Amino acid sequence: MATPVKLNQLRHFLAVVEEGTLRQASRRLFLSQSSVTKSIQQLEEALGAELLHRTSHGVMPTAAGRALVARAKTIESELREARNDIDNIRGAGTGEIRIVTSPTVGMSLLPRAILSFQLARPKVNMQIHEGVYPDVLNQVRTGEVDFAVTLVPERPADAGVGVEMLLRDTVTPAVRKGHPFENRRMKLAELAQADWVIYRRGHGGLDIFKQTFLSADLDPPTSSIECSSFACAVSLVERGDFVTLVPKQLFTDRAVHWGISPLQMQTPMPSWHVAVIYRAKHELSPVCNAFLDELKSIAAASVLAR
Repeated sequence: MATPVKLNQLRHFLAVVEEGTLRQASRRLFLSQSSVTKSIQQLEEALGAELLHRTSHGVMPTAAGRALVARAKTIESELREARNDIDNIRGAGTGEIRIVTSPTVGMSLLPRAILSFQLARPKVNMQIHEGVYPDVLNQVRTGEVDFAVTLVPERPADAGVGVEMLLRDTVTPAVRKGHPFENRRMKLAELAQADWVIYRRGHGGLDIFKQTFLSADLDPPTSSIECSSFACAVSLVERGDFVTLVPKQLFTDRAVHWGISPLQMQTPMPSWHVAVIYRAKHELSPVCNAFLDELKSIAAASVLAR
């Protein structure tokens, strides 16, 4: 008879893969390192395969381990949603929602939706992660997150996900307050010789930057700083004479006071919309659907307030 695989073994395995070392995984799980090691060994024995490659610098999943990671994340996701469904039947008003969001959405639309949602459901646990399109798609497909709320250039042509557009927007160049360009109507060609800061996390940021210039039949500027921290990118622009690209919706939240200003552009700018992305052919839990309704409501209110 095959040895059964236990859920806690899968959790321990995922923690080790995500943390990269047994020591860090043990700290995250509040377990001794020997307990985690034993759990992984039992999992490997149950599956009859080596799952982790041990090195002096940590651990890496083997081919069998990589195959298990995706399945284990899906199992963990389904179990989480089962708990959400049961909590909803019990009327407990609890549950868990996992979201991945792009930085600009995470600083404007998403916080307003969360605060409004928690007024009615204060016991719901929310986990917010940062990511950018298209990198977030895999997290959605595997069920690692319930949905992504992120900027997209167009509706993703991916059969593994469902998509709803929340806000239609464009990107805009932005500079520090008091910059010589601040109150001028600019053509994109005039900015080709400027010093740029490009927010880039994954592949999306540089693509937006290049597409903006190429769509206007211009070569992208060569003088630029690439930054994987959005906060650092904004700070550089606030303190220097740099130009950056940001979505216009960033400036619609009157509760947030930025040290940068959007430029008035004569050149048409590319579209980058805010979308919510979730697993296709998958029924969201009631608590996730309730938050999605709140998110749509806040987005609709943002459109009316423009």
